[in-house]
Amino acid sequence: MNVENDLIRAYFEANGFWVKRYEPSSLLLQNKFPFPLFEIFNPINSVHEQEVSFRLFTGDLARVNEAVVCLIGWHDSNFSSDIFTSDSRLLKFFRKQVDSPKLSWSTEGVSIFPQEKRSLLIVPALPKTEGKTKELFELLKKVGIQGVLTMGSVLENLMRKSSGSPDIRDNSTFHLLKLLKVYGLATEPQLDIFNT
Repeated sequence: MNVENDLIRAYFEANGFWVKRYEPSSLLLQNKFPFPLFEIFNPINSVHEQEVSFRLFTGDLARVNEAVVCLIGWHDSNFSSDIFTSDSRLLKFFRKQVDSPKLSWSTEGVSIFPQEKRSLLIVPALPKTEGKTKELFELLKKVGIQGVLTMGSVLENLMRKSSGSPDIRDNSTFHLLKLLKVYGLATEPQLDIFNT
Protein backbone atom coordinates (compact mmCIF):
# COMPACT_ATOMS: atom_id res chain seq x y z
CA MET A 1 0.00 0.00 0.00
CA ASN A 2 1.29 3.44 -0.97
CA VAL A 3 -0.48 6.14 1.05
CA GLU A 4 0.92 8.93 -1.13
CA ASN A 5 -0.71 7.42 -4.22
CA ASP A 6 -4.04 7.35 -2.37
CA LEU A 7 -3.58 10.99 -1.31
CA ILE A 8 -2.85 12.10 -4.88
CA ARG A 9 -5.85 10.22 -6.25
CA ALA A 10 -8.12 11.70 -3.53
CA TYR A 11 -6.73 15.20 -4.14
CA PHE A 12 -7.44 15.25 -7.86
CA GLU A 13 -10.81 13.54 -7.51
CA ALA A 14 -11.85 16.03 -4.80
CA ASN A 15 -10.93 18.84 -7.20
CA GLY A 16 -13.12 17.56 -10.05
CA PHE A 17 -10.69 15.37 -12.02
CA TRP A 18 -11.04 11.83 -13.24
CA VAL A 19 -7.88 9.93 -12.31
CA LYS A 20 -6.29 6.73 -13.60
CA ARG A 21 -2.85 5.19 -13.58
CA TYR A 22 -0.81 6.19 -16.59
CA GLU A 23 1.29 3.64 -18.45
CA PRO A 24 3.78 5.12 -20.95
CA SER A 25 3.32 3.80 -24.47
CA SER A 26 6.99 2.85 -24.77
CA LEU A 27 7.85 -0.47 -23.10
CA LEU A 28 11.37 0.82 -22.45
CA LEU A 29 9.95 3.73 -20.42
CA GLN A 30 7.45 1.51 -18.57
CA ASN A 31 10.22 -0.75 -17.32
CA LYS A 32 12.69 1.98 -16.31
CA PHE A 33 10.52 4.60 -14.62
CA PRO A 34 10.22 4.05 -10.84
CA PHE A 35 7.75 6.79 -9.93
CA PRO A 36 3.97 6.50 -10.10
CA LEU A 37 2.29 8.28 -12.97
CA PHE A 38 -1.35 9.38 -13.10
CA GLU A 39 -3.45 10.63 -15.96
CA ILE A 40 -5.93 13.31 -14.93
CA PHE A 41 -8.85 14.74 -16.89
CA ASN A 42 -11.19 17.56 -15.91
CA PRO A 43 -14.60 16.84 -17.51
CA ILE A 44 -15.86 20.35 -16.68
CA ASN A 45 -13.00 22.26 -18.31
CA SER A 46 -12.81 21.46 -22.02
CA VAL A 47 -10.15 24.09 -22.76
CA HIS A 48 -6.44 23.41 -22.32
CA GLU A 49 -5.14 26.83 -21.27
CA GLN A 50 -1.52 27.51 -22.14
CA GLU A 51 -0.92 30.22 -19.53
CA VAL A 52 -0.50 28.44 -16.21
CA SER A 53 2.37 29.28 -13.86
CA PHE A 54 5.11 26.72 -13.30
CA ARG A 55 4.61 26.68 -9.51
CA LEU A 56 1.06 25.41 -9.17
CA PHE A 57 -1.50 25.66 -6.41
CA THR A 58 -4.93 24.06 -6.26
CA GLY A 59 -6.60 27.18 -7.71
CA ASP A 60 -4.44 26.86 -10.85
CA LEU A 61 -5.85 23.41 -11.59
CA ALA A 62 -9.13 24.93 -12.78
CA ARG A 63 -7.25 25.94 -15.95
CA VAL A 64 -5.90 22.45 -16.59
CA ASN A 65 -7.98 20.19 -18.83
CA GLU A 66 -5.79 17.08 -18.82
CA ALA A 67 -2.30 16.14 -17.73
CA VAL A 68 0.04 13.35 -16.80
CA VAL A 69 1.18 13.71 -13.19
CA CYS A 70 4.37 12.21 -11.80
CA LEU A 71 4.80 11.80 -8.05
CA ILE A 72 8.27 11.88 -6.56
CA GLY A 73 7.33 10.93 -3.04
CA TRP A 74 8.83 9.63 0.16
CA HIS A 75 7.78 6.06 -0.59
CA ASP A 76 9.33 5.68 -4.06
CA SER A 77 12.60 7.52 -3.50
CA ASN A 78 15.24 7.96 -0.85
CA PHE A 79 13.69 11.24 0.32
CA SER A 80 14.06 11.81 4.07
CA SER A 81 13.46 14.45 6.71
CA ASP A 82 17.18 15.41 6.53
CA ILE A 83 16.67 16.46 2.91
CA PHE A 84 13.44 18.27 3.78
CA THR A 85 15.21 20.88 5.91
CA SER A 86 18.16 21.77 3.66
CA ASP A 87 17.91 23.62 0.33
CA SER A 88 21.27 22.29 -0.89
CA ARG A 89 20.34 18.68 -0.03
CA LEU A 90 16.96 19.17 -1.64
CA LEU A 91 18.52 20.42 -4.86
CA LYS A 92 21.06 17.58 -4.81
CA PHE A 93 18.21 15.08 -4.31
CA PHE A 94 16.31 16.42 -7.33
CA ARG A 95 19.45 16.50 -9.49
CA LYS A 96 19.97 12.84 -8.68
CA GLN A 97 16.36 12.05 -9.63
CA VAL A 98 16.63 13.93 -12.92
CA ASP A 99 20.17 12.95 -13.96
CA SER A 100 20.25 9.35 -12.73
CA PRO A 101 21.09 6.88 -15.50
CA LYS A 102 18.63 4.47 -13.86
CA LEU A 103 15.79 6.95 -14.31
CA SER A 104 14.56 7.31 -17.88
CA TRP A 105 12.55 10.50 -18.39
CA SER A 106 12.98 9.75 -22.09
CA THR A 107 14.40 6.93 -24.19
CA GLU A 108 15.39 7.11 -27.85
CA GLY A 109 13.76 10.52 -28.18
CA VAL A 110 10.46 9.38 -26.62
CA SER A 111 9.46 11.29 -23.49
CA ILE A 112 7.72 9.72 -20.51
CA PHE A 113 5.08 12.47 -21.02
CA PRO A 114 2.86 12.61 -24.11
CA GLN A 115 3.21 15.91 -26.02
CA GLU A 116 -0.52 16.58 -26.19
CA LYS A 117 -0.93 16.63 -22.39
CA ARG A 118 0.50 18.90 -19.73
CA SER A 119 3.23 17.24 -17.63
CA LEU A 120 3.00 17.93 -13.91
CA LEU A 121 5.21 16.88 -11.03
CA ILE A 122 4.33 16.53 -7.35
CA VAL A 123 7.34 16.83 -5.07
CA PRO A 124 7.81 16.42 -1.30
CA ALA A 125 9.05 20.01 -0.92
CA LEU A 126 10.61 22.95 -2.73
CA PRO A 127 13.70 24.91 -1.66
CA LYS A 128 12.97 27.86 0.60
CA THR A 129 15.30 30.31 -1.17
CA GLU A 130 14.22 31.85 -4.45
CA GLY A 131 17.55 31.19 -6.18
CA LYS A 132 17.53 27.46 -5.42
CA THR A 133 13.87 27.21 -6.44
CA LYS A 134 14.62 28.86 -9.81
CA GLU A 135 17.56 26.49 -10.28
CA LEU A 136 15.29 23.52 -9.54
CA PHE A 137 12.59 24.74 -11.94
CA GLU A 138 15.14 25.08 -14.77
CA LEU A 139 16.34 21.55 -14.07
CA LEU A 140 12.79 20.17 -14.17
CA LYS A 141 11.91 22.05 -17.36
CA LYS A 142 14.81 20.27 -19.10
CA VAL A 143 13.06 16.90 -18.64
CA GLY A 144 9.73 18.22 -19.88
CA ILE A 145 7.96 19.18 -16.66
CA GLN A 146 5.44 22.01 -17.19
CA GLY A 147 4.23 22.55 -13.64
CA VAL A 148 5.06 21.63 -10.04
CA LEU A 149 2.82 21.03 -7.01
CA THR A 150 4.08 20.21 -3.53
CA MET A 151 2.79 17.48 -1.27
CA GLY A 152 2.23 20.22 1.32
CA SER A 153 -0.27 21.96 -1.00
CA VAL A 154 -1.99 18.64 -1.65
CA LEU A 155 -2.31 17.89 2.07
CA GLU A 156 -3.54 21.40 2.92
CA ASN A 157 -6.29 21.11 0.34
CA LEU A 158 -7.29 17.64 1.51
CA MET A 159 -7.39 18.80 5.14
CA ARG A 160 -9.82 21.58 4.20
CA LYS A 161 -12.04 19.18 2.29
CA SER A 162 -11.96 16.43 4.94
CA SER A 163 -14.71 17.97 7.05
CA GLY A 164 -16.88 18.75 4.08
CA SER A 165 -19.46 17.09 1.95
CA PRO A 166 -21.12 13.73 2.52
CA ASP A 167 -19.95 12.39 -0.86
CA ILE A 168 -16.42 11.94 0.58
CA ARG A 169 -17.46 10.06 3.72
CA ASP A 170 -16.72 6.66 2.17
CA ASN A 171 -13.20 7.68 1.19
CA SER A 172 -10.66 6.25 3.67
CA THR A 173 -8.15 9.05 2.94
CA PHE A 174 -10.64 11.72 3.99
CA HIS A 175 -11.74 9.66 6.96
CA LEU A 176 -8.16 9.46 8.25
CA LEU A 177 -7.61 13.21 7.76
CA LYS A 178 -10.86 13.96 9.56
CA LEU A 179 -9.76 11.79 12.50
CA LEU A 180 -6.43 13.64 12.68
CA LYS A 181 -8.30 16.95 12.83
CA VAL A 182 -10.83 15.75 15.42
CA TYR A 183 -8.08 14.54 17.76
CA GLY A 184 -6.13 17.78 17.36
CA LEU A 185 -3.21 16.15 15.59
CA ALA A 186 -3.61 18.34 12.52
CA THR A 187 -5.13 21.76 11.95
CA GLU A 188 -5.81 23.88 8.89
CA PRO A 189 -2.94 26.35 8.42
CA GLN A 190 -5.16 29.45 8.65
CA LEU A 191 -6.37 28.39 12.10
CA ASP A 192 -2.83 28.22 13.51
CA ILE A 193 -2.71 31.99 13.98
CA PHE A 194 -5.40 31.77 16.68
CA ASN A 195 -3.44 29.21 18.75
CA THR A 196 -0.96 31.76 20.17
